[in-house]
Amino acid sequence: MPDWFSLKGRVALVTGASRGIGRAIALALGAAGADVACCARSMDQAEKTADEIRRHGTRAGGFRLDVTRAAEIDAAVREVGTTLGPVDILVNNAGITLEKKTVEVTDEEWERVLATNLTSMFRLARAVAPVMMARAGGKIINIGSMYGALGVPRYAAYCASKAAVEALTRCLGAEWARHGIQVNCLAPGYMNTDIPREALADEKKRALFLSKVPARRIGEPEEVGPLVVYLASAASDFMTGQTVYLDGGQTTAW
Repeated sequence: MPDWFSLKGRVALVTGASRGIGRAIALALGAAGADVACCARSMDQAEKTADEIRRHGTRAGGFRLDVTRAAEIDAAVREVGTTLGPVDILVNNAGITLEKKTVEVTDEEWERVLATNLTSMFRLARAVAPVMMARAGGKIINIGSMYGALGVPRYAAYCASKAAVEALTRCLGAEWARHGIQVNCLAPGYMNTDIPREALADEKKRALFLSKVPARRIGEPEEVGPLVVYLASAASDFMTGQTVYLDGGQTTAW
């Protein structure tokens, strides 16, 4: 059974790996034996994550990447290939949120959310797919959100982008399955990261948050890692085009 989840000899590229969920994912992949390319806009923070992974005996490196820039995506994939080897596992994690009345959202804000949360995932998947096809295998994990399945006031751009991530996942999963590539989406609910943590500091907001979660708590970033390891491993080879919600039951009870 442990061999099903081993990632030894695999190269993983994780975007947004400098903190929060992305950092937890990178650490979990490294603990499972993968060599990890930690990509983020902050090179210093990405390298800190890589340092922690290397302490466990696997290779890792920090790579600067602004996922909204197409040229940087292609350059990063090439650099990772040269430094660690061809990408076997892609985790599209980088993303931003926007809370604002829809009538006040500017074109630039809308486009920035879509570029970061959706277009970057398409571009990265497109960049790694040819090598995966040539090697007859690969794993792509897109990090969505429970908001992709919900209608949430003041989050039109974010909800739309995350719903589109699920659609992209289904399309790529169907198209690339014959090449041995599995594409799945992991959609977390409220996690103990910067934005929810600030909201939970207020007792009234905390009560409102938790009243919507059947588990009556928010998740920890470290709880995302093991599920990503599963999706990146041989244990999920017959699973593709799917979205898994890790939200304490919130999407079942909204």
